[in-house]
Amino acid sequence: MDRTDRNLLAALQRDSSRPIAELAEAVSLSTSACHRRVKALEEQGAIAGYAARLDPRRLGLAMEVFVEITLNSQSREAMDRFERAVGDFDDILECHLMSGSADYLLRVAAADLVHYDSIHRDCLARLPGVSAMRSSFSLRQIKRMTGYPVHQAR
Repeated sequence: MDRTDRNLLAALQRDSSRPIAELAEAVSLSTSACHRRVKALEEQGAIAGYAARLDPRRLGLAMEVFVEITLNSQSREAMDRFERAVGDFDDILECHLMSGSADYLLRVAAADLVHYDSIHRDCLARLPGVSAMRSSFSLRQIKRMTGYPVHQAR
């Protein structure tokens, strides 16, 4: 991946909705060369897909909750069962297998405490193999992820 590819990736993360001609101009390529490079980055898997970044507050989701999960067992079967179940719940935005005291860290968005209580009862409490759950409420988000850093080769 060269400097131009990295510049393309950075530009696409900022705004993937702009026309290819505009993108090409931003990275100093011809439109056809830009299109070829974008297609190659997609085929290589560097570009995993395209999506709109939504404002959770505009969707009525004013709370972000991080939930630490500890399982009864760390066997492969228990972890596989838990991970499959997580995929069944849209209210779970992210799930990370962790090192440290908790086995998993989940990120959940809710409208308010009543909504989170519902998610807790109808979703989180139904996850298999959970021995402990600890919720931490975000008081205020300081920085939202808008993309990964695209650094030049070191």
